Amino acid sequence: MRAILFDRYGDPDVLIETELPVPEPGPGQISLDVTCAGVNFAEVMFRRGQIQVGLPHVPGLEATGTVRAVGEGVIGLRPGQPISALTLDGGGYAEVALARADLTVALEGSRAVADPALAAAFPCNVPVAQGLLESAARLLPGESVLVLAAAGGVGTAAAQIARLAGASLVLGATGTTAKATYAAAFGYDEVVPYEALADLVAERTDGRGVDVILDSVGGEQRTKAAGMLAPLGRQLIFGDAAQQDEPVQPNHFWFGSRAMVGYNIGDLAHRAPKLVQRHLERAAELVAAGDVRVEVTEFDLADAAEAHRTLADRSSTGKLVLRVNG
Repeated sequence: MRAILFDRYGDPDVLIETELPVPEPGPGQISLDVTCAGVNFAEVMFRRGQIQVGLPHVPGLEATGTVRAVGEGVIGLRPGQPISALTLDGGGYAEVALARADLTVALEGSRAVADPALAAAFPCNVPVAQGLLESAARLLPGESVLVLAAAGGVGTAAAQIARLAGASLVLGATGTTAKATYAAAFGYDEVVPYEALADLVAERTDGRGVDVILDSVGGEQRTKAAGMLAPLGRQLIFGDAAQQDEPVQPNHFWFGSRAMVGYNIGDLAHRAPKLVQRHLERAAELVAAGDVRVEVTEFDLADAAEAHRTLADRSSTGKLVLRVNG
């Protein structure tokens, strides 16, 4: 089968197309004939060596296609069935991938997503947005939300899900004015570049601050955002795109009656898989119904390196997807 892998860390050119044996599912797994695979910033970090993975490594944390074979003990999935899956051990950038059955959703009934590119675009971002707001932040109707990296895949989904959950105010921040304009179409009340964010939050909340912050950016923006929390506000940490850790002062949260909460879908997939599956199934329903819109840009599998460049240079918006078959 065709696959994209890297056998050393480096720039996008370390991604090479090769032929690999077709994998067979083990107990609790399924194999899928991949139609499309999502591209995620975590995969850029894997490739760079910022997060260590075993080499050689086939990237790809999410994929869609049809069930090829089922492993021992798998119930409710059958060959030929259309599915989307979290492939959190990698492998999505290939013609055949393996996935855990309990991290797979059948695209049927109220979860039928017909467009393969769209079906590959939601398994990471939309369940993460759902999990952040529902389970980690425990967002209540009438509360306010601020999303950093508002134009990205999680950000655009989170704005829409926050609206569905009854948020009274949804604000966003991006790196550029162009991205702010793009993000505004996804349900935000207002989106601004980071340099204007503090003034925006103060103005729109009458100086109170926001109840929930979704932060995948890190660095100085994380520190600045912490000062924008309302009393009993929650700052949700689910990434570190800046790769510039700054010291956290616990007393800031104690003295200010605020909280910082981590969210890692990879960790939860191992320790709370039923929760992740619930979010995955709900995400499929939201996307299938059109309640959450995901904008997709497609690349061919052979152009995976170009997709990584586009994602890494911050020029992309929405979700990038690789077309593998079909």
